[in-house]
Amino acid sequence: MPEVEAVTICSSSKFYDTAQRAEAAFRDLGMTVYTPRYDFNEQHVKVAEPDKIRLTRDFLTKIAKSDAIFVVANGGYAGVSVCIEVGYAVGQGKLVLFSERPAEFALRALVDAVVPVEDIGTGVVSMTKVEAAGRLR
Repeated sequence: MPEVEAVTICSSSKFYDTAQRAEAAFRDLGMTVYTPRYDFNEQHVKVAEPDKIRLTRDFLTKIAKSDAIFVVANGGYAGVSVCIEVGYAVGQGKLVLFSERPAEFALRALVDAVVPVEDIGTGVVSMTKVEAAGRLR
């Protein structure tokens, strides 16, 4: 696998503060970073069904353009939308990184590595699936 040049951050809207910290860390590495639409924070606005459908399709396009996804999983939590995104990324052969070990057992089978937000660094840029497997916690 070539270097990780583009990453998509997947996150529940309740963790957007952590997602923004991860975004900054990846951008500091010079990476292209795709993020959720922070303006559709379901903690503050009601997202109607047509918007949710459009947002989901748009987000899957972001994942398709990425080399990896980084899932913000505070307390191990990943909601339904994030689970869909992880499954899509795995099906696309993307590197799957989580900020914390997922609480959901089935998701644990799909994680290549756990990298806490504060540990995002240059090692992530050159990480391969084989190298990531050695980092599982």
